Amino acid sequence: MSQSIRRVLHGVNGRVRVNHNLPGIVKSPQAVVHITAGEIAAGPPSEVLGGAAEQDFMYVLGDADVWVSNVSPHFEQHFPGEEGGVEFILHVDWPDPLDVAFTITVEDLPPIDIQN
Repeated sequence: MSQSIRRVLHGVNGRVRVNHNLPGIVKSPQAVVHITAGEIAAGPPSEVLGGAAEQDFMYVLGDADVWVSNVSPHFEQHFPGEEGGVEFILHVDWPDPLDVAFTITVEDLPPIDIQN
């Protein structure tokens, strides 16, 4: 089963490099990682299904373009001293800083085929 985490960044504008360590979740540099991002606004607290977390914001479909690129899983075997995780670029194309949230989902299994 895949695992996901969700984080909020406040006041984002332009192109921002993000590094998020996920030890024990990203287990190889071949990990399959999906990242989504979007603009958020304050909202009523809501319990995430299963009761493991609470979310106090909601996604809004605003006019700003928000997207993720350059998703790069990393693992300590290839980067000594660096825990398993993922780096990516978060883009917010809007004149003013915005609050955004991103969700990182890591699949359990590596790709079944890799063409080199």
